[in-house]
Amino acid sequence: MKKVIISFLAVTISMFGASVSSITCSGQTATVNATGHDLVASQGFSLSGTSGTLNSTASTVTANALSFVLPTGTPCSGFTTGYTTIVAAKQIIDLSSSANPSAATVTLNYLYWFTTAYPNPLSASTVSAWSGASAAENAALVAGTTVETYGSLTIPASTAAASVQTMVISQYNAMQAGFAGYLLAGGYWWNGTAWANH
Repeated sequence: MKKVIISFLAVTISMFGASVSSITCSGQTATVNATGHDLVASQGFSLSGTSGTLNSTASTVTANALSFVLPTGTPCSGFTTGYTTIVAAKQIIDLSSSANPSAATVTLNYLYWFTTAYPNPLSASTVSAWSGASAAENAALVAGTTVETYGSLTIPASTAAASVQTMVISQYNAMQAGFAGYLLAGGYWWNGTAWANH
């Protein structure tokens, strides 16, 4: 039982980040060069350094670089310095787990944090159900660039930790693909000819 919980938690805390070697910029697209960043397309991330913290979503990704679109009104000039570390955004947060002795099962309660390129802003008073969310993470929820969804999984107590991780991560990846492919994006309308966004 303890092994399952500890391994599940490892999903949420294995984010040490990678060093940024350089950032180049063209128009509103920035490219971050960071060897072994481990991010995938459409995944959220944070850049930090002397310039503060910037949260965004990767658009194109290679093994040692990724590109993303700068926020509207952010000029490329001056953006290429001051960021030294890139860290993947949290994706799965283990809220709690409980034993169900009569059924010989364990129930895991967790949050998924999905990232989207077409956000739907929320009320300014919105905060995560996870008390450990940082001010920047709560701001991303308000902005709608991070979408928080609650999940629960009840499994036999004898289930191997690796199987639990596989189930939860596979579910996350399938849903994140929906957000990345605009399947779950809001703000679209049909004009009689085509779908359009804001």
